[in-house]
Amino acid sequence: MNDNELMVLVNRMVGGDRNAFNQIFRRFYTPMLRFCCRFVVDEDEAAEIVQDLFVKLWTGRDKLKINTSLESYLLRSVRNASITYINKVRSHNDVHERLAIEDIDASDPSDQLQSKHLEAAYGQVLAAMPEKRREVFLASRFEGLKYAEIAEKLNISQKTVEAHMGAAIKQLREGLKEFL
Repeated sequence: MNDNELMVLVNRMVGGDRNAFNQIFRRFYTPMLRFCCRFVVDEDEAAEIVQDLFVKLWTGRDKLKINTSLESYLLRSVRNASITYINKVRSHNDVHERLAIEDIDASDPSDQLQSKHLEAAYGQVLAAMPEKRREVFLASRFEGLKYAEIAEKLNISQKTVEAHMGAAIKQLREGLKEFL
């Protein structure tokens, strides 16, 4: 099937012709599945991605704009959907990995004790800071304010805020060095 014949099928499909859509599906499903499997190792997931692509092709046919060939359009769509799937799987795996590590940490009594000691030491270092330094640090880290906002809030210069933050971080490093 040449490009002109494919564009005739596409135009018929856009007009709602199911037979034209079925011909496009039969012509491109297997090549798109093979292409998707180059990105997504699980063939069942790859099949689902390609099937979803064809469902979207049919349901969004009235908005379909193909500037290249139909094959290029489908390949690009499969590639993008595959990348989206891979990113979602990675993100999902990262979350599970972090949760597993937190579960391990939470179940270890020595880790819990270490965490309590760290919290206590952190509190002591904060309490030992001069009042303005502590205010600047807490405004930055816990309120999420930018240096300019802190300067305005505390009626001090931005350079003073920077100096306080530098000193606060240095004091925290020194006070918590046994935990770092």
